[in-house]
Amino acid sequence: MRFIAAIDSSGGSTGSVLERYEQEYTQADKMDKIHAMRLRMVNSPDFNDKNIWGAILYSDTVERGMVNILDDMGIESFLKIDSGCEESGLLKQFPVKQMLEFATRRTPEDGSIGAQIYGTKMRSVVLSESMVGAVLRQQFHIAETISQYGLMPIIEPEIPIDHPEKAALEDELYRLLNVYLDTFRKFKVILKLTPPETPNLYHNLTVHPRVDNLVFLSGGYSTNEACNKLGLNDNVTASFSRALTEGLTYNQTDEEFNTKLSHNIKTVAEASN
Repeated sequence: MRFIAAIDSSGGSTGSVLERYEQEYTQADKMDKIHAMRLRMVNSPDFNDKNIWGAILYSDTVERGMVNILDDMGIESFLKIDSGCEESGLLKQFPVKQMLEFATRRTPEDGSIGAQIYGTKMRSVVLSESMVGAVLRQQFHIAETISQYGLMPIIEPEIPIDHPEKAALEDELYRLLNVYLDTFRKFKVILKLTPPETPNLYHNLTVHPRVDNLVFLSGGYSTNEACNKLGLNDNVTASFSRALTEGLTYNQTDEEFNTKLSHNIKTVAEASN
């Protein structure tokens, strides 16, 4: 089944992506190099609308024309709008309306980016049971504004895969997601969650009338491990970043690069159901 490709590493995380890609970079050229890597991925034969229905992008990639490229391929674009997290796991303050106005520019007079962006993404981190409510409250209130701009919000309250109380946090997250989904009834969201310790814990959310899609992040799991966990859950697809790019390196030939990316894409697509 088709999934969402997360290719939205920001200025702060781009360095680690390029290091895994085994490409040298400087602060001055790292965004040029990460864009070239993304183009190499997007131009790979199996990066197509048969396997991928959406891609999450960073604003720099949007400004370089990626939305138009993906639109021509039949792939929807999501814009990462947040500016990272506070130590508490809550979203840092960021110019919400400015980012949404950027995402919805449509005419030459206002500097249109061309094809329409479908939605947005915000990532928070759940570090304790007491913070689950605060994380969701912040995410849903911003999501309400996003929906007023005609965009589909991806809500991402990530639970770290190595958290010692991961299962307990997931139980509380599931409970409060139901509360917030029943409270904010005027718009739909996509939920992007960490694969749970208990398979199908979130299954009822996949059929909730306010949930457009439920997708799992890879969260640092290897491609195989992330896909194994994904495959244990029904009616869930992927939105992988690190697991999607695993094994890709700058010095690979185009054939080697395409073969590896094709393997990752097909593995993720097969695990999505």
